[in-house]
Amino acid sequence: MKKVTKAMILAAGFGTRLRPLTDTIPKPLIPYNGKPMIENAISKLVSCGVNEFIINTHHHADKMAEYFECRKGPEKIILIREDEILGTGGALLNAREYLENSGSFFLYNADVDTDADLHRMVEYHFLKGAIATLALKNRETSRHLIVDCDMNIIGRTEKDLDVLYRQSKVHAKLGFCGIHLISDRLFMSINGTGNFDIIPEYMRLISCDFMINGFDIGTKKWQDLGKP
Repeated sequence: MKKVTKAMILAAGFGTRLRPLTDTIPKPLIPYNGKPMIENAISKLVSCGVNEFIINTHHHADKMAEYFECRKGPEKIILIREDEILGTGGALLNAREYLENSGSFFLYNADVDTDADLHRMVEYHFLKGAIATLALKNRETSRHLIVDCDMNIIGRTEKDLDVLYRQSKVHAKLGFCGIHLISDRLFMSINGTGNFDIIPEYMRLISCDFMINGFDIGTKKWQDLGKP
């Protein structure tokens, strides 16, 4: 079976929903289950075979650098300091040199806690051959992603309106779980520059007949640790 050994963890944000905690500490270093939040994400990815991590930083970047300078562990970890927030898409492009030629890699939010089966997600991703696979769950959200019966993502909810970027029968509207599995082929097709979000770029690619799949984590636990 093909393996995924690289991951980028998104850790640059201001963590505004967790203020005043994040006034003095970056969100990924806030303690959760007895250890910094980001260690939860690292452990989950290591259990799936990842051994090389690229982590973007910005808010309290010095404290992130200090933490990882002192951290012990066998994983290879590279920090990329962003002079300004670049958004998910901009951060991904900024890390391109570390991620291209990797086959496929995870893009993972630092504030996600889940027991989703990432091994199955990897198998599904390679089976479908999509340019990206996004972990989804049936949960309450105002920003659904829309899938057809083959779990192809065909649209999203924008300002309370369902917008389809590919004509297909709607099967379900699901919430995104902050976990992407991306083929490095994406770098040949992505268009954004500067600070931009990756989801609208995914929608553009879908409208150009690129395949982006949803992977339903079902009843597995999922929690957004970025909320109080």
